Amino acid sequence: MIQTYHHGRFEFFVAVIVIAIIALAAFGRYSFMAKDARILRLEVLSHHFMVGAANTRIQFLLETIANKNALSNRHLTIDGKNLYFSPQGWPASIAGVVTDNYQPTDEDCYHLWTLVLQNPAPIAKGPAASPRGEYRSLAQEDSCRYQYEEGGAYFDYYPATGRLVFVKDAN
Repeated sequence: MIQTYHHGRFEFFVAVIVIAIIALAAFGRYSFMAKDARILRLEVLSHHFMVGAANTRIQFLLETIANKNALSNRHLTIDGKNLYFSPQGWPASIAGVVTDNYQPTDEDCYHLWTLVLQNPAPIAKGPAASPRGEYRSLAQEDSCRYQYEEGGAYFDYYPATGRLVFVKDAN
């Protein structure tokens, strides 16, 4: 009887070890899929951002044509804020008229996110800001970078030209 008891205990430990190995492999696969899903979510968000920027540009160009002001009034009012456009007609700044040597600020990048996207996710402003959500906006030399709080994938929006560059793996 004692032998059967020890034999049963051995089978129990073997079954537990096999289940643990399977669970560990499944967890590794799940974490890999979760990382891919986060990257895909940011990539889709970058497409939504670009569509929003293009729609805002179209609205600006149509209002410019309708008002026949020959681009002298280079802004639109969206949600009570004046959004200024680059010489090529892309949304760029809330601070004032955009010149050829324009450098975005953290404030500009933050407001582009909130004004261009419909129902935007909460976002932290600048590298030293306290976390407000899952995303962070940073001003680069000539672009706005939008990334996850902890880094990883990101996309850069260049307000002067309207170009958007998505980078899947920043490591």
